[in-house]
Amino acid sequence: MPSSLFERVRKVSDEVTDPRFRVLRDHHIHQATRRLMDETFATFRGADRSFVREFQTGGFSPRVLELALFAALHEQGHSLEHTGGAPDFLLEGANPVAIEATTSNPTQGASPAADLEQLPQGKHPLVPADLDAAEAEFVLQSAKALRRKLEKRSAQGHAYWQAPHVQGRPFVIALESFHHLSALFHTVAPLANYLYGRRDVATRDHQGALVLASEKITEHRRGDTSIPSGLFAQPEAAHLSAVIFSNSATVAKFHRIGTERGYGPEDVAMLRFGGLPDPDPDAGRPLEHAYVVGDYGPEERETHSEGFHILHNPWARIPVADGTFPGFTEHRLRDDGLVLTTSTRADYFTSHTLVFHAPDARARAHNYAERYQAAASSG
Repeated sequence: MPSSLFERVRKVSDEVTDPRFRVLRDHHIHQATRRLMDETFATFRGADRSFVREFQTGGFSPRVLELALFAALHEQGHSLEHTGGAPDFLLEGANPVAIEATTSNPTQGASPAADLEQLPQGKHPLVPADLDAAEAEFVLQSAKALRRKLEKRSAQGHAYWQAPHVQGRPFVIALESFHHLSALFHTVAPLANYLYGRRDVATRDHQGALVLASEKITEHRRGDTSIPSGLFAQPEAAHLSAVIFSNSATVAKFHRIGTERGYGPEDVAMLRFGGLPDPDPDAGRPLEHAYVVGDYGPEERETHSEGFHILHNPWARIPVADGTFPGFTEHRLRDDGLVLTTSTRADYFTSHTLVFHAPDARARAHNYAERYQAAASSG
């Protein structure tokens, strides 16, 4: 069993490794990323040689998701094991849970480049050119990934929740989207619409206050393809207790946290920018924010749990107990059809990370942050 994620795996030549892995392994800017990933991997019980092989080759993004999810669960104090089989994680203790991780992926033969934030050079489409079409594709690809797990059967004919070591536990699927270069742009909202079969409709009353109402959704359509909405309410999802979602369980997250811990070189700085929830209850847009990674004190630094959402299935046969995942943003369907969202701290809807590599890297990052905030303030 390799002691490092970056150790050469037997019979894996450089030509077949993922180009994103090679950037991560070889580039000076990723010193902090490599150290934090290896620290996490050292406590990753159940991970085997195949995990490292897949991380270096065709399963790069799914393995990064599993590593990030493990780091978050470990941070929360869970007693858990990466099974190396199915499902991926078993949480023990007062609230045992089984978690299977999955991703939406590019079509066969397409470029695997999806973790936009980690590449040091080159331009990549961070925002879809056609937002409506991209959101429709995101929903269909997410639905495909979830249904693939719900329909999967073992050699013994068991679904995940029927396996002897899973029976009686809530069964949860963790999902992240990598089917397109811009897939990480999408927030949890379109997924919530699909799972609950409802969408929030915003209007203003005569005093200008924001008013939310719930609207039923019957289907999601992309061109000639359509799927029914409301997966949680469908009979085949009765054993699906919840869905965990993230659009930030990426290399960049490990890079930021590792940098905050002082693992990075002096000539590398990072700027994170994106949209945060506005505390004004009548705000109709996110609050634009930028910061230089490492500027905050320990109590305000990014956690592994940030960026993870858990959407609870109100019709599940075995629900997830309250408080099982402290630090995750939680979503629950209310009786009036609106979705109640609770979070312990403000979290980005979506964000991007810029890496500066120069002797004056931090000064450059601060200058960019100031210009970003000035532009956001001017509207």
